[in-house]
Amino acid sequence: MSEGKRTDLREKTIFTIDGADAKDLDDAVSIEKTETGNYLLGVHIADVSHYVAEGSETDIEALFRGTSIYPPGQVIHMLPEELANGVCSLNKGEDRLTLSVFMEITPGGEVAEHRINESVICSRERMVYSDVSDIIENKNLNLIKKYDNIYREILLMDELASVLRKRRLERGSLDFDVAEACISFGEDGKVLSVEVAERRAAEKMIEEFMIAANETVAKRVFHSKSPFVYRVHEKPEQEKMEDFKVFIKTFGLNLKGSMRDISPQALAGILKKTEGKEYENIVNKVMLRSMNKAFYSPDCKGHFGLGSRYYCHFTAPIRRYPDLIAHRILKELLAGQVTGKRKRALTKKAAKAAELSSIAERKALEIEREAEKRIKAEFMSYHIGEVFSGVISGVTYFGIFVELPNTIEGMVRTDLIDWDYYEYEPERYRLVGEISKRTFTIGDRLNVKVEAVDVLKGYIDFTLYEHKIEEK
Repeated sequence: MSEGKRTDLREKTIFTIDGADAKDLDDAVSIEKTETGNYLLGVHIADVSHYVAEGSETDIEALFRGTSIYPPGQVIHMLPEELANGVCSLNKGEDRLTLSVFMEITPGGEVAEHRINESVICSRERMVYSDVSDIIENKNLNLIKKYDNIYREILLMDELASVLRKRRLERGSLDFDVAEACISFGEDGKVLSVEVAERRAAEKMIEEFMIAANETVAKRVFHSKSPFVYRVHEKPEQEKMEDFKVFIKTFGLNLKGSMRDISPQALAGILKKTEGKEYENIVNKVMLRSMNKAFYSPDCKGHFGLGSRYYCHFTAPIRRYPDLIAHRILKELLAGQVTGKRKRALTKKAAKAAELSSIAERKALEIEREAEKRIKAEFMSYHIGEVFSGVISGVTYFGIFVELPNTIEGMVRTDLIDWDYYEYEPERYRLVGEISKRTFTIGDRLNVKVEAVDVLKGYIDFTLYEHKIEEK
């Protein structure tokens, strides 16, 4: 397989694994075992840059949008739908142009060698996370029989994912397990349910493979000294780490080492200690909020959260512009074209794409969060007067935030708690009654009643429910 030349991979066992509702399938995977006992992992990404010419109207619009936006139940595409869900999507049984990264990985999880090719593939199966997870976790015989043509590959992929995850965690990568919402709608658009999204074996497996591909590409381009767009996550600020250290003392946890130069290993140790605890999600969320926001940059500054020296976004060009420009640059690099004037031009383009994509990403996240808040509020408007059990997820001088097991969060205002006056102790993340000495501390479990909802603002008001909830 010589680099820089389109390689025909249509006879290889390659398939996609995505969410059941996904239509923009931009990554597919393959796996083999080498004669030396190494794994040969293939990550095959839709070659969007083949269809979106640099400087075209589509390209300019994609740069302006920066990313697809995913409010609950809908998609606002970065690219025209004919590309996103059509010719670029790696649909089962259809020939598709791709950029393939092959990584030879040792049993210890080290990428010993790699090669990158422009390629053409034909996906054998359109797998969904739940089916793959049921095959891996539950050994579902019906699914094993249905997908016997790729069953061996699924088992080998699961084996490799465990190897990669072990190595990643050993180097101090932070594996946040923050509960995210899965919202379902009826045909009339009404919210039917809000539940915790499952993050099972298949989701974790694909995540490991995409991280490996992103790291491999970033390292390759960095050492070529070519212009590029990197994904950067800087180390947390000392003040935020000091605050976090105080916060976790509430749960009897101690963050060791210098807060000025905190290591990912120290934070990973805290996450490990909270696994399975009632306050696990709270600690995960607060730690995440204590981190700096990741962003795009033309400079390779590493990714603190992943414990990675080299990192980029390469695996989702249908929905992220940095991935699209990464493909463009990588293809030119493989062809030996990143020199002289072109190199100077790409340096400017990479810097502009990094800046605009970082801004677009923040806007998209804000839109998604606001949409989710309002949809959750709408769902709770169907349950006014009902009682739920939750955990205190935040404390302020004017009230306490309570999060329900399904990720919905509402507030109990201080002036509605009872007859006492409550003093806010920010350093201990709690409210204390002046007369009763009753305390409300982050992580405490409470019963609350849904009092009122403002759907447009996404506000949910709770009041305390002091009686025992009867088990249903």
